[in-house]
Order: sequence, then structure tokens, then C-alpha cells
Amino acid sequence: MKSTILYIFIFITNLSLAQNYHVFNENDWTGKWKGSLKILYPSKVQDVPMLLEISRTDAPGKYIWFSKYGEGSTTLSKEYIMEVKEESKGSWILDEGNTILIDMYYTDNCFYSSFEVQKSILNTSYRLEGGKLCFEVLSSKSDSPNITGKNEGELSEVKSYPVYVVQRAVLIKE
Repeated sequence: MKSTILYIFIFITNLSLAQNYHVFNENDWTGKWKGSLKILYPSKVQDVPMLLEISRTDAPGKYIWFSKYGEGSTTLSKEYIMEVKEESKGSWILDEGNTILIDMYYTDNCFYSSFEVQKSILNTSYRLEGGKLCFEVLSSKSDSPNITGKNEGELSEVKSYPVYVVQRAVLIKE
């Protein structure tokens, strides 16, 4: 009997903890975040100033994500809308404002996405960690996978997409 009660307690505790993994705390995320974006190519590293400003809108569950890279004449900036689709499942949408919608998955203080554009697969993450916002993009070519394994029995064919560039930034809230 004691073990049954213990199992029920553990199950309920785990269930309630799992539900908290998708809760977005806007006070932690909103604000102006600054830092340097490192672009790590196989043969060189490039540093680019980066700004990410996350702000509330009048609509609940919608946030403006304004990003700016570079300085002066080499500045690239873009305003997106980040919108919760189904918070209990961690489902969000990043709206680029030009008919492009990127599915985002939010869990444990991190937004994740994976998408393909112009024969490149991009895996992104925005993670809050220790009061800092860590941003990362891994880029792979979608048209040149390494294919290994066998497509028979229990051993499946596996396609591996080598990463050819990494972009990484640690941003501090102003």
C-alpha cells in the first residue's frame, strides 16, 4: 500500500512539474538584450554586434522580437512577432511578417526551431540561463547528407547533415 501511494505521489509530482516546463515568464524575457554574435566558420571567426529587443504588444500572448546585427552601413535589422499557439504544449509561431511562419517549441526556458531555407537546414535556440539570453544557430546543407547504415531489418538508413557554420551569442539584459 505504501509503495502504491508513493508511486501515485511521484506520478502527480512529475505531471505538475512537466506542466511548468512550457510556462513563459514574460518579465524574464522582455527587455533589450545586447552582446556579440560569433559566426564560427570552418576557417575563420567573425564577431558582429547583436541586439534583441523583446516587448509586449496589446494582444495577450504576442510579443515583438526586434533583432539587429552589425553597426553603421552594415546593419541588418528585422521585426518579428512571436505568438503563443498552444502554451500547454510549448507551441509558438515566429511570424516574419512576409507570409513566413516558423514553428517554435518552448520548454524549460528555451525556444527551439528547425527549418529549411535555400537548401540549408537551420536549428535555432534562444535560451534563458543565469540571467543571460543564449542564442545559437547551427547550419547544415540539406542537399548533401552523409548516408550510413542499411535500410533493412532493425538497422535503418541514417542521414547525417554535417554542420558547416555555427552562430552563437550570449546577450545581457540592459
